[in-house]
Amino acid sequence: MLTFFRTNQLFSSILLVFYIFILRFSVFVAPFKWNPSGEGILSYLLYELLGSQTIWAHALAIFLLVIQGFLINSIVLRGRLSNEVNLFPGVFYVFVSCSVPDFLYLSPVLIGNTFVLIALIELFSTYKVASCADRIFNVGFWTGVASLFYFPFIFFFILINAGLNILRAFNIKERLMLMIGLAMPFLLASMCYFATDQFDFFWEIQFSNNLAFMSFGGDLPGWEVYIKVILFAVAILFVVLNNASYMAKRNIQSQKKINILYWVMISAFISTFFQANLSFEHLIMLAPPLGVFLGFTFTDLKSQWAESIHFLMLLLALSLQWVPWQL
Repeated sequence: MLTFFRTNQLFSSILLVFYIFILRFSVFVAPFKWNPSGEGILSYLLYELLGSQTIWAHALAIFLLVIQGFLINSIVLRGRLSNEVNLFPGVFYVFVSCSVPDFLYLSPVLIGNTFVLIALIELFSTYKVASCADRIFNVGFWTGVASLFYFPFIFFFILINAGLNILRAFNIKERLMLMIGLAMPFLLASMCYFATDQFDFFWEIQFSNNLAFMSFGGDLPGWEVYIKVILFAVAILFVVLNNASYMAKRNIQSQKKINILYWVMISAFISTFFQANLSFEHLIMLAPPLGVFLGFTFTDLKSQWAESIHFLMLLLALSLQWVPWQL
């Protein structure tokens, strides 16, 4: 299956539709017990319009995954992050984003990832560009939009500030542009609700319902939760320990951008401490860096090994989705 994505044709990412359908087919047959968590004001409005588990919501989720896979591949190809040109990062981004039943819905974090990827594209485009005030503003703006869908993305202000520090010399004006861009979506949304005398409602949905320290939602975890936690812990440990191989034979620009992807993981980790009723779907925030790094790993493997291991991973993911319904 990976053979279809061993190409440098970016628009071949459209083949991800079939890959996504394989991974998400169970949601149409045996839906998982799921409710949105961490929703911001924009995801609240979207659910009011489409619902959270309707056919339209599932269709939008599939569409977003295709777009996100395209964006991931664009980031890697244009940034020359990989030693070999292929579409593996997009494939493994989709795999991570559909790997467990909790991820198979139109969740706020899945929607927010779209705007985080756009922010990363804008951030990477600031490298060695003398005048890029618009791009720096856009980095903050799109991160703010992501947070209006999924509140913990507000903690990605750590990522975008660290990213600018890595790519550019410190400039106080640029940091102000960044923070103004981050605040702008909140300002516009709050003004709309204030004008209609609903500011209290906006504050409750966007902030009051989301801010808490070390707050975990749901019932006591069962065996399947521990399996999923262990699998993600192993994946995170693997990509951290393989940092040297990901940096090898890359130029300075590529190494800087790869370091920024690690800051995505750091920012996502920090945000876990402050989200109320934290759920497992929060880990979709890790999908962009995990997808890129797993893509690098499978690129370096021999074709036969890559296909075999990927097939086993696919079977494991499908087992996690189907086995609970057979018990």
